[in-house]
Amino acid sequence: MMTTSRPQKLRLRFIVLLAIGASISVVAAQAPVSLDKTIRDYKLPSEVGWTGAPQQSITLYGNASQPGGIYVSLLRRPFDNWAAPHTHGTERYVTVLEGTFLAGTGPVQDKERVTPLKAGTVVSETIGRMHYDGVGQDGVTLLFIGMGGPTPRVTEEPRAPGGPNVDPTARNAKLPENMVWSKAADGSTFTNVFGDPSKPGIYVQQVRRPANSWSTAHKHANDQFLWVMGGKMYIGTGSTVDKDKTVGMPKGSYIHDFANGTHYEGTKDEDLWLLVAGMGPASPEKAD
Repeated sequence: MMTTSRPQKLRLRFIVLLAIGASISVVAAQAPVSLDKTIRDYKLPSEVGWTGAPQQSITLYGNASQPGGIYVSLLRRPFDNWAAPHTHGTERYVTVLEGTFLAGTGPVQDKERVTPLKAGTVVSETIGRMHYDGVGQDGVTLLFIGMGGPTPRVTEEPRAPGGPNVDPTARNAKLPENMVWSKAADGSTFTNVFGDPSKPGIYVQQVRRPANSWSTAHKHANDQFLWVMGGKMYIGTGSTVDKDKTVGMPKGSYIHDFANGTHYEGTKDEDLWLLVAGMGPASPEKAD
């Protein structure tokens, strides 16, 4: 029968303790990160919660029919799905998140007189002007932000032949290739597509952030709504930037930053393309 000497027993105990410590470290490293959702709420693509068919929709914030406040909603439509000519009684902006949006204007639906709008395009719809739209072969996903309120009944003369497919006085579409970008102090670039987050009123902004780029901890005076258009965004809450205490948000994720909640975000191994919208003023403010 073999016996184990005291030094051998101590070595064995040391090895066992090291193995246990390593196992605990691995489990701790793999533990899911939990963010404070009173500061920053979020939904991964599988958690968005679409309802309805063949069109699918979800209201993320507010109520489109309720006057006096903003609303944010999503709409997903299949190929060859058409909306009849209609109008809106309040300010509204539409961002093409994915697919092809076929935009037309006027009181008569003409499926041959539309302009295909691709991902990244943002459309401002003029209050009280008639428009209609359809969907290309790849379907479409849209994000709306606007002021709630009733839909008016209006009459409008049919459009004369000729001219652009989309009347810019009824629907102003800003294409990604025509957007002017500026560089921020943290290394990201941004474009204020409509409005300005430093001023009162609705704004729609796009942000691009290169790989391995991080913001400082900051907050906003008003709620802010974000959609990941491309790449992956890592989000955290609190006044200390800790890259290991973040949640990765891939393309198709939604984030709601609550007013005056301190948070931070960044990228790791890929670039980020982000849609940001809300009611200004909402410029980043240094955390306390």
